[in-house]
Amino acid sequence: GVLAALGITQVPVFARPTVAVIPSGNEILTPGDPLEPGKIYDINSYTLAALIQETGGIPLLFPIMKDTLEDVRRILCEALACDMTVLSGGSSVGERDVMVEAVESLGEVKFHGIAVKPGKPTLCGVIQGKLILGMPGYPTSCLTNGYGLLVPVLRKLARLPESRTSGVELPMSRRYTSTIGRHQYLPVRVEGGEVVPAFKESGAITSMADAEGYIEIPANVDLVEKGEPVLVKFF
Repeated sequence: GVLAALGITQVPVFARPTVAVIPSGNEILTPGDPLEPGKIYDINSYTLAALIQETGGIPLLFPIMKDTLEDVRRILCEALACDMTVLSGGSSVGERDVMVEAVESLGEVKFHGIAVKPGKPTLCGVIQGKLILGMPGYPTSCLTNGYGLLVPVLRKLARLPESRTSGVELPMSRRYTSTIGRHQYLPVRVEGGEVVPAFKESGAITSMADAEGYIEIPANVDLVEKGEPVLVKFF
């Protein structure tokens, strides 16, 4: 309406960034396929795609990538047509996965492993000037890092201002023990004006499905007391 009032019919705009979303793992199946023993359905592609779209990006879902160096290298090269790439699974330290080796062979690994909980086995690299984020395979770890790492990067790519969500300060419903040395993103919900931890385990998608937001516990804090005020940041 303001533009029309000024008689302006055209304005320059920034293009929405495109993001390749690539699931990895020989144990992953596409939802809808018959579930086989020892296999699990791909969850992360869909939660990441929703988060990317909500943040202003355009997610492009790739087929499931096998844990072979040849396959990872090939698909990473195809994904360079996008503005950035997000991988899920295959980035755990010491596992058989070859994601780190593939990124190193095509570009540069900036870091592998971060002091956060959940989400420690996270990879960041650059190939031909394009950012590559390797998220953990566990659904809660993956989506938590999506909010903590992917959203700020994507907002910058989309030329959006930094998120100014201040959150709401509420008392903790019970005592909660954290891990010294790792910054924790704890999924929570609000019940009766109090903050209730919703985290079960990194592999449980219900940790996020049952949550309304999260609180951050600094790496130098190992205990949050019942009744202690904490800052809830809603999804």
